[in-house]
Amino acid sequence: MPRLPLSEIEKNQTRRRILDAAQALFDKAGIDAVSMRAIGKDVGLTAPALYAYYTSKTHLLCALWKDTLADLYHKLRNISEKQRDPLLAIQEIGQAYSEFSLENQARFRLLFMLDQQNQMQDLEDGGYRQAAYHVLRQRASDAIDQGLFRIDDPDLIAQIIWTGLHGVLSRTMSSSSFEFLPTSLLIPSMIDTLLAGFQKLPPSIEPTNQTP
Repeated sequence: MPRLPLSEIEKNQTRRRILDAAQALFDKAGIDAVSMRAIGKDVGLTAPALYAYYTSKTHLLCALWKDTLADLYHKLRNISEKQRDPLLAIQEIGQAYSEFSLENQARFRLLFMLDQQNQMQDLEDGGYRQAAYHVLRQRASDAIDQGLFRIDDPDLIAQIIWTGLHGVLSRTMSSSSFEFLPTSLLIPSMIDTLLAGFQKLPPSIEPTNQTP
């Protein structure tokens, strides 16, 4: 008898097995070193069967990154909802994002690889890439509303913090010729320095536009 078609539940279970196997292989050998054939072999699927679920390696990577970004978003949102102080929330969000990136370095590099290949449309359509950023932006907006910052543009504040963290993370991950200080020191120092630059100065030392 011919085999009955898989149910949607069974298809989703197979997709999950493929993604879990791919992630384990990527973490072990690196993204570039892992082929679709190797992933299929790991889950017991022929190449045609695997391509029925994911039409290309990039398609699979996008699906994997969506899962990862969704997990990150929920983590950052939970931090934001529990912390009422916007400055402390920004510090905790930045720290959590950095820890996530360091713990998932293959997935962190994946974002830049897909950017370079102009393969980010699938992520943009679902809003996955922007969701985590908007958690940070909202807390920057809260700090502005409370009069804590001298800059009134939440996107400028959020993007400077985001790119500052990315700079530290990308350099410490990719450079083997320079001995960086531990990220446990660099990351909090970067966040504190950026926040200090945004905050209002005490009235006694606020610069004025008056001429002598």
